[in-house]
Amino acid sequence: MCGIAGTAGEAPDRALLEAMADAMVHRGPDGSGIWSDAQAGLSFRRLAIIDLHERSNQPLHLQDLHLVFNGEIYNYRELRDQLAALGHYFETEGDGEVLLHAWQEWGESALDRVNGMFAFAVWDAARRRLTLATDPFGEKPLYYIRLGRRLAFASDIRALLRDPALQAAADESALAGYLAYGEMPALRASFFSGVERLPGAHVLRLADGAVEVERYWWPSPVEPPANQAEAAAGLRELLLDSVRLRLRSDVPVGTSLSGGIDSSATVMLAAQLAVEHSRHAFTARFPNFERDEWVYADEVSRAAGVACHHVVEPTAGDLLSDLPRLVRDHEEPVRSSSVYAQWSVNRIAREAGVTVLLDGQGADELLGGYRHLWGPAIRSYPWRAAAGALVRDASLVAPAAYSLWYDAMPGAAARGYRRLVKSPYVGAAALSVAGAPPADPVDGAGTPLTRALLRDAFVGTLPALLRYADRSSMAHGREVRLPFLDRRVAEYALSLPPEQVYRPGHPKWILRAAMRGVVPSSVLARRDKIGFETPQKHWFHEPSFLERFRDVLLDPAARTRHLLHLRAIEGDLAAGRWRNLDAIWRALNAELWLRELVPAA
Repeated sequence: MCGIAGTAGEAPDRALLEAMADAMVHRGPDGSGIWSDAQAGLSFRRLAIIDLHERSNQPLHLQDLHLVFNGEIYNYRELRDQLAALGHYFETEGDGEVLLHAWQEWGESALDRVNGMFAFAVWDAARRRLTLATDPFGEKPLYYIRLGRRLAFASDIRALLRDPALQAAADESALAGYLAYGEMPALRASFFSGVERLPGAHVLRLADGAVEVERYWWPSPVEPPANQAEAAAGLRELLLDSVRLRLRSDVPVGTSLSGGIDSSATVMLAAQLAVEHSRHAFTARFPNFERDEWVYADEVSRAAGVACHHVVEPTAGDLLSDLPRLVRDHEEPVRSSSVYAQWSVNRIAREAGVTVLLDGQGADELLGGYRHLWGPAIRSYPWRAAAGALVRDASLVAPAAYSLWYDAMPGAAARGYRRLVKSPYVGAAALSVAGAPPADPVDGAGTPLTRALLRDAFVGTLPALLRYADRSSMAHGREVRLPFLDRRVAEYALSLPPEQVYRPGHPKWILRAAMRGVVPSSVLARRDKIGFETPQKHWFHEPSFLERFRDVLLDPAARTRHLLHLRAIEGDLAAGRWRNLDAIWRALNAELWLRELVPAA
C-alpha cells in the first residue's frame, strides 16, 4: 500500500514530483522515489508490506517500462511462477516487480490474471504512452487532471493540488447534491472542480495528448450449484481462499471486527487458516449506546482465539478534537460520522504495530444485506413464491411496489426519493445548482435483485464506502484488505438465484448458510444492520457539539456562501434538537472541508 503520482505529456517538473510525494507521506512512511525522462515523471511513497527490502522500492523499471503501483497483487506468487516458466527473471521478492513483468508479457490482458486491489501507472517510454489502471471495485483511488497535452495523476487529491496549474475550487453541483440529498459525485468526478477520478475496473490511456478511458471488467455469470447446501459450501470455499490470499504479508496482519456477520466471518476464516493472524482484532465500542455491538464482537474474538482484542471507545469530545484532521484526511466530505469510528480503529492498529487489517466490506452489496434490496428480491422470486411472501409479510408490499416503480420510471423514482430525503438545512442557492438525479447505469438485463446489487456494488453504496476505507486507513499508514471483493466471490454471488441470496426476514441468507458452524450462532441470528455506528443522536445534542455547530455554520464565511438555510439551523439550535442528524452532519462537514481544503471558497 502506497501513494503514487506523476505527470505525462510534457517535460516533467521534478520539483512538482517531489512536492506530490511529500503530500502523501502519510500513505507511505517507509520511503520515497522519483523518476523522470523527457516526457513523463513518476512519484512514489512506500508503505512496505511485501519484500521489505529496499530492492522493492519504486518506481520500478524493466527496459522501456516504468511503474508506480499502489496496492497488493494477492496472487503474485502464482503469477511469478507462470512468468518464470516463460523466461522472466526476478530481482526482488515483491508483487510490484511481478506486476511489471506481467505487463511486459501480457499488456493490458494482465488485468484479467491479477487478483488484487490496485491503482498503478505504467509509462512506456518507447511508445510514449501512459496507462493508468484501477482494481475491479476501485478499492485504491486514482485522481487525475488534464491540462492541455499534460496529464497529472495521484492517489490523493492533495498531491494534485500541489500543481500550480490547478486552482482548489469546489464543484458547486457536486457539493449541492451532497448537502441537499446526501449524494456523492458521479463516479468519474470529485468534489473538486477539474479533478476527475478513474473508477474501479477502468484503464486510462494517454498518447499524443489524447486521453481514452475504458472499462476492462464487468462481472460475468458463472454456474453455482442449484442445491442450497452445495451453493453455500461453494461460497465458503471461495471466501476461505480469498482470505488465504489476503493473509500474505511480511508485516503483522489483524482484523477489523464490528460484531456483524461480515467482519465476524472474516475473523473466523482467518483464524482457521493461520493462528498467528488471529492474535489481533480491533473494535470500536460505545458503552451505553443502544446499538453498540460489543457483545457480539467479544463473543467472536473469543471463539476465534483472538489473543489481543484492541478496543477504542470514541467520545463526542474525541470527535470534536479530531474533526479538523478527519476532514483533511478524507479530502472530500463524508456522509456520516460513522467514518470516525473506522478512522479511530485504524489509529489504534497503528499504535499496536499492526500494519494490515482484513475487513468485511462488500458483503452487503454482493449478498443482499440492505433493506432497500427487499423489494427487488421479492420481485425476483418465481411469481408463486413472491405472492406467498407478500401474503405472509405485508411489510414487503411497499418495497416491492417502489422497486417496480423504480424499474419502470427510474427518473421519477429518483426525484421522488429526493423530495423525501431533502435536507431541511440546505439553502435555495445550493438547490438551484444541484445537478439532476444520477442516471441509472445498469441496463435491464438480469433479475431486479441482480440489477440492484450491481448498482450498490459499482455505483451506489460501495464506491463511497471504499473511498472512506482507503482514507481512514491511509491516514494512519495502515492497509485494509477486503476478502469479499475477490472477483471470483463477486461473480459467484451475483450469479446466485434470488431465493438463495435473500429470504424474507433473512438478508444475506446464503452467507448465513455458508458460515453455519464457522461463525457463532448468535451472530448468524442477527437481523439488524449496524457496523461501527456512532451514537451521533446523543453526541450532536451535547452542549459542546451544539456550540461547534453554531460557530461553524453561522460564522460570517458560511453566511456569505449562501449554501445553508440559516433560519432552519438557528431554529434547531434554539430548540436544542436537530430534525435530521445526517443532514446537519453534512452541513458541518462541508463547511469544514471548505475551510480546510478550499480556502479560496
